[in-house]
Amino acid sequence: MEDDLQALQGIYLSPVLESRLELLAQTAEALGLDEPSIIGFNHSIANLSTRRLNLKLSVNRATYVETELRLHLAKLEVELALLRKWTLSLIGETPPGLETSVEHGSTETAESLERRRQAIIRKAKEYQAQLVQLNSTNPSSFSTNVSISDLTRLQEQNKEREKEILRKRKKVVFELIAMLVINVAVRYRNPARLD
Repeated sequence: MEDDLQALQGIYLSPVLESRLELLAQTAEALGLDEPSIIGFNHSIANLSTRRLNLKLSVNRATYVETELRLHLAKLEVELALLRKWTLSLIGETPPGLETSVEHGSTETAESLERRRQAIIRKAKEYQAQLVQLNSTNPSSFSTNVSISDLTRLQEQNKEREKEILRKRKKVVFELIAMLVINVAVRYRNPARLD
């Protein structure tokens, strides 16, 4: 390398050419190239482009996961609001915004209202028992750390399952059509036979 530098010592470069050569050397150093060649630059640029696309894909997947999680959170908030409403109705308090049908002049009897109340209380107790059962299950069995690779793996598994289901459906439809064709042929040969 020192021989190459000694060979270049007697060559005069214009300031523009020298700045371009310096920029080329800095670019090669930033890309980690041992030898600045067109093939090396193209390969490095292709690798950077691939990394950029992979990062964009990861960002898009993360955005999708975030949207799905927000949707799930919204559903859980609705369920929590319903549970609170049922809890308040069990206690006997009327949640804000709810009036009883008696206040609207309904002609329901006290017995029918009491039966309805008892049915609602039984259903609410069932829901509470289910909630306690869900809360008592081992929380460590539910994975809260979901990675993008796990989600992509699950998506791929779901796609494979969908393909398998579609394949099986096609097979069943094909078998049904074959059976119908055979059945029609048998009936055509034996018109007197009615099964």
